[in-house]
Amino acid sequence: MGVLTAWQIAGLEEDYWEKHALDIRIRIAAAPYIADWGYHLTEPHTLYDIPDAMHADRIEVTEAGLAHSANRVTNCSTMTMSLLTSVYPSAPWSSASYKKLQLYAEDVLDNPDSPIDCVVAVGVGIRADSFVDGEWHLVQGIRKHTVVDGVLTSFSGHAFLVQRIGDVLYVLEATSIKDSSGQQIGPRYKETTEDELRQRYPKALYIAVLRS
Repeated sequence: MGVLTAWQIAGLEEDYWEKHALDIRIRIAAAPYIADWGYHLTEPHTLYDIPDAMHADRIEVTEAGLAHSANRVTNCSTMTMSLLTSVYPSAPWSSASYKKLQLYAEDVLDNPDSPIDCVVAVGVGIRADSFVDGEWHLVQGIRKHTVVDGVLTSFSGHAFLVQRIGDVLYVLEATSIKDSSGQQIGPRYKETTEDELRQRYPKALYIAVLRS
């Protein structure tokens, strides 16, 4: 059995898929990840096919129909990329998009907000200073980013999606945080606030409002 697309899961054709509200597309695309995927930092997979133009050679696409196994693991940037390319299949994604969404090492030094630059460049996001009520956002949070004499000495960041409803932020992420049994949680939804997010990512919180 071949790889899936999010619109196939929804039982739709690609052109009709993009006519649905962004909120619906994100929730449909995210559901299989939330259901039974885990987390792996260095060997992530993606459920959905990736645009050929992205030439994604660092990750593997998990074939549809595989039993729950080590193949059903992802990480924050890989799942975020998978969801974005799935909900915006007609966007002009490229190999440069792939590198920016995955935050390649060459971008970490001078362009740690490269995922935000990416969605702006392909026309699916607008850079913002804060979260807009009712909208979905791409976020790149930075915990640590230390450069000494032009050399990056430490970096810790996290990519995720956020929907704001009133004062509550609903985070959609793949996290390495462990549950009470010691297992990494992986993909999940989590409620938080903007103040809590800014405390969690004190170095920077880069935001793009996603096109509805």
